[in-house]
Amino acid sequence: MNYLFKGRLSGLICPECPEALSGVLVRLYRPERSDVTAQAVAPAKDSFAILSEPAVTAKAGRLLAEVRTDAKGDFVFELGERQKYAGEAFELDLRCETVRGAAAGASPLQCTLTTLQPLWRQTDNGLVAAWEYGIPQRHWCAVRARFDAWAICGQVTVCDRKDPVMGVRVLAFDADWIQDDPLGSGMTDSDGHFRIDYSGASFRRTPFSPSINLEWSGGPDLYFRIEAADGTPLLIEARAQARTPARENIGHCHCVKLCIKEAPHPQHPPTQPLFTNVGQYHVDSSYGDFTTEGLTTATISDASYAFTGNIPLIGILPDGSSSQAVEYRFRVAEYDSTGTTLGATVDVTAGLVQPTLIGKLEYWGWSTLHSAWTIRAADYWVNHPGATLSIPQPSGPALSVSINQDIDAQGWIKVPREDNLIPGGRGRFIPLGNLAVLKTAELTHEAHDLTLPAPGLAAGQGLPAPAKSRAHAFKLWFEARDAVSLAPLPDSNALDKIVFSNTEYRYQRHPSWAGSIVNSSAVVSLDIAELVGPGAAGCGKLDTELHALYTVYHPFVGNARVYFEGNPPLPAATALSLVAGEAVSPAGGLLIDISAQAPCAYVLWLEATLNLTSGWGRIAHATTWDHIAFCKG
Repeated sequence: MNYLFKGRLSGLICPECPEALSGVLVRLYRPERSDVTAQAVAPAKDSFAILSEPAVTAKAGRLLAEVRTDAKGDFVFELGERQKYAGEAFELDLRCETVRGAAAGASPLQCTLTTLQPLWRQTDNGLVAAWEYGIPQRHWCAVRARFDAWAICGQVTVCDRKDPVMGVRVLAFDADWIQDDPLGSGMTDSDGHFRIDYSGASFRRTPFSPSINLEWSGGPDLYFRIEAADGTPLLIEARAQARTPARENIGHCHCVKLCIKEAPHPQHPPTQPLFTNVGQYHVDSSYGDFTTEGLTTATISDASYAFTGNIPLIGILPDGSSSQAVEYRFRVAEYDSTGTTLGATVDVTAGLVQPTLIGKLEYWGWSTLHSAWTIRAADYWVNHPGATLSIPQPSGPALSVSINQDIDAQGWIKVPREDNLIPGGRGRFIPLGNLAVLKTAELTHEAHDLTLPAPGLAAGQGLPAPAKSRAHAFKLWFEARDAVSLAPLPDSNALDKIVFSNTEYRYQRHPSWAGSIVNSSAVVSLDIAELVGPGAAGCGKLDTELHALYTVYHPFVGNARVYFEGNPPLPAATALSLVAGEAVSPAGGLLIDISAQAPCAYVLWLEATLNLTSGWGRIAHATTWDHIAFCKG
């Protein structure tokens, strides 16, 4: 029996400020105590416990399964015979390597949430149960405290009307005896809500740090400043506000209500980065461009493809005039051979990205020919170190402008902020749609030498099992955040499954006739049995029969056929039957009647077409051929 256990986890900074627990490890354990029923009915808030590392080690032998949550805090367990699970209660633990706003160097932490007896519901695919849980504020903030992570959540409204104020920046400060410490800032959303994350180091440091860190009390003493998008102050609190009971020595989680007299003049919200396509294929599942296996969806005019080579990850970026500084990155993880369990998540850093044209820099440059400023444009790149533009000036040296954004060690790419489209200015960035060009061969590449052991693979022989590939499925995450506060932006998304295929085979073709060793992404090997048998030299004349020897293999071969070239009439082409990406001729070869052919020279062809794409339909070099000539006597 199959059991599908789905869930979503969040932690409460305060009741109106939940945060999705993304990237945390959810662990299920078999219960140790005999009173499982009593444990299972106890409220989760009463069974929460932070565990010591020895306690975690002690229960390792009872581990049933573990998965990592996605960006929304969602997780899915597939349980059954492999885990020797039959629907009983289990302990549910959470393991955090870090939390948002955590101090550097913090140790991982594990806590027990509850003992749960899922309420299984029968479906066509087995038994299903769902569980959604928000960790109460006092428990979740205790976890965050272990990471020295501090957070302020709040809302900005218009004082008289209580209308939420969108698009203003809230800055938080700690009033200290020696100096006031800026803790961070956050932008309000459409509901006026904001969040500021900071670590303890933000308010413990002094002008004498790191030699002397001085903070008289446990937490900071808060006061705020609110600014419009253009920096105009809308609220400036007095430092004395930080000494009031509600603001003094606050805890790791703090929520606040702020108001301003009047909302600033309405401004357009900044464009949010979004991952929309892999080439022509939409990421949004509502388009139906991807199958559940991670291939493109077959249509009347197109096949179902796996992806190969360098693929364009396409989406939306703000232009240089955006009021918000943002950055983005991709992350990737590979599924196991079953396509159900994800491995380690990897940041898509510079080594995985081809130099990518993401937009244009529009600028005014001086034309000596016309003695006037003229509008021009230059390519703007990601991961193209050293790319610069020299903008001619009426006098003096040209203005040198970088037209490249590097990728940092965690994969983050800053969206260009150039916004000075005036004569003598540095120009304005205009996005064109590309986010990054991913080098899939750096994630999966399989090379097999089929010439070894000698004499190697011959036409008509099947590939050995170790040389056969599988569907390498991956998950792609797209993340965007404010480049100043590092707060995640709401439009981060993911492509749940996409298949990459990069194979390379080295093999010998028809050694008795114009033989050669080839390297190709597929095995397409042809011979004629009458030309390779005992005593044959590859040049004998054929009579009434031909036995075609062939081997075709690629995990995503779409079709293959054998056909003739020469003076008509010719035997009909033969479509080959493919099983798991392979077609092998029957023992002795495929019998073809050539008795109707006139004495002459002919060419026998083998053709195979692969179902691969680099993002824009089937790749141009998808078809591979082999051929061999013979004479009819």
